[in-house]
Amino acid sequence: MNGKTAKRWPQRLAGALCLLAVALTATADDDPLTVGVTENDAAPSMIFSYSPRLQLDGGVWKDLLDSIAHQLGQRVEYLPLARKRLDSYLQNGQIDMVCNTNPAWWEAPERFHWSLPLTEQVERFVSPLSLSERITSLGQLNGRRIGTVIGYHYPALEHAFANGAQRIDQQQGNLQLRAAAAGVVDVAVVDELSFAWWLKNNLREARQVRLQPLVLSRMPLSCALSRRSRLAPASLNHAIRTLQQQGVLAARLKPYQVP
Repeated sequence: MNGKTAKRWPQRLAGALCLLAVALTATADDDPLTVGVTENDAAPSMIFSYSPRLQLDGGVWKDLLDSIAHQLGQRVEYLPLARKRLDSYLQNGQIDMVCNTNPAWWEAPERFHWSLPLTEQVERFVSPLSLSERITSLGQLNGRRIGTVIGYHYPALEHAFANGAQRIDQQQGNLQLRAAAAGVVDVAVVDELSFAWWLKNNLREARQVRLQPLVLSRMPLSCALSRRSRLAPASLNHAIRTLQQQGVLAARLKPYQVP
């Protein structure tokens, strides 16, 4: 190595290191943000298609998360999973996030980071027309057949289940509504958004049910972020806050809300 080459060598090394850093950054940025989803979440929260295989095609949360990913400058991929697998995939870092959820629905929610709330879920009861009684208190549910979604936790109903209420699970919320219309259950737990969507698309069955006045719960809905994710909680929350201030999230929600 002559003197001139020796002088240039540190410069070349520095340049090579810079190019390597850029390449590594580009590779990292190319990795998608992976969100675990489950078909137990009824439309319009999540809308799935089944050909050739299960995939998320639309819905409230796809619209919200597509906007968040765009704000973050990242691609997003949706991975359909059985509900019972969400916890382990999230804890092991096999997925970055699970959304449309609340810390109260998880065992040891402190294992994950939690985003700012993006929207709210209001749970009510729907009953068949044959049930003339107005449900205004949880005590009226004792001994009743209650339509629920498999894998969901209903803390407010534990007392009713301990006093003779029968839990009748369905795979999705829309199947609960059909069960109520057919008189298979006395009441079905539904969220207002899903109920409004179902009414629009099932006019015949909608005439067979009534919405009860009792509100079971009001829950803010957020995203659980894996502690092994490359996405920092502060970055996620900054993106959410920015989109809220710009009115983007409200605009995304508006088409799905009751007029």
